[in-house]
Amino acid sequence: RSFKLSYYNEYKSYLRMLSRASTYLRASVRTFSSVADRFSAAQTKLNTLTEDPGNAAKLKLYGLYKQANEGKCNISKPSGFNFVAKAKYDAWNGLGDMSQDEAKEAYIAYVDELVSNALK
Repeated sequence: RSFKLSYYNEYKSYLRMLSRASTYLRASVRTFSSVADRFSAAQTKLNTLTEDPGNAAKLKLYGLYKQANEGKCNISKPSGFNFVAKAKYDAWNGLGDMSQDEAKEAYIAYVDELVSNALK
């Protein structure tokens, strides 16, 4: 009986801790939610970064985001003189036939990696 009461008190303490968590912590808590919900939470979590992750990371995120939302790259290759558009195209087109759900999972994992590296 005392074991159950102790377990119950620990559980209540845990719930109080969760209720006071910041937006970042709430976005970090993994639940059994859909890929779409976790993808949305990853986008929110990405906004918690205080430092610029760099152009390579931003291009990777761009490609994964476009693949997750639109599927396979469906635009024509931009001219070589438009460096930004060409880099974005290469980031998206480089993902090939990756499914939208796979792209969402990869986006979520990459955001988690960026945030955990930022905390170090």
